[in-house]
Amino acid sequence: MLDKNISYIANYLWKESIKNISNILSDKEKKKFNIADYYYLTAIYYMDNPNIGEISEALELTKPAISAMIKRLESGGLITKRQSPEDKRVFYLDLTDKGKEIVEGDNMLYRRFTGFIRNLITEEQMKDVECLMQELVNIIKMENTK
Repeated sequence: MLDKNISYIANYLWKESIKNISNILSDKEKKKFNIADYYYLTAIYYMDNPNIGEISEALELTKPAISAMIKRLESGGLITKRQSPEDKRVFYLDLTDKGKEIVEGDNMLYRRFTGFIRNLITEEQMKDVECLMQELVNIIKMENTK
C-alpha cells in the first residue's frame, strides 16, 4: 500500500508541476519544452549559477550535448549565458525570471504539500517525518554516487 501512496503523491506533484509550467509558458513554448529541459533548469537553479564545465560534470553530459541544451534553453528565454570577467573562456549559466518562475513554482508546491502534512500530524510526529525524509534523501544521494 505504501508504494501505491508514494506513486499517487509523485503523480499528483508531477501533475501540479505541469500545470505550473502550462501557466508560465505559451502554447508555442510548451511544444518545445520537454522533461529534460525541466531537469536542466532545476539543476542550474540548485547549483546556483554554475559554469558550463560544472553543469556538464553534474549532469554527466558531453560538451556537444551541453551546447545543444544551452542553445535550446537560451532560445526559449529560460537561461542566459554570462562570460566570466576574470577568465573569458568561462561562461556561467543564469536562469531568467521565466526559468526561475518554473522552478520556484514547484518549490511553492512542495511547501504547500508540506503544509498538508503539518496539518495532519503533531509537531513531534513532524520531527519524525523530517528525520525519515532526511534518511531517504541520504540513501538517494548514496545511490547517485555509485
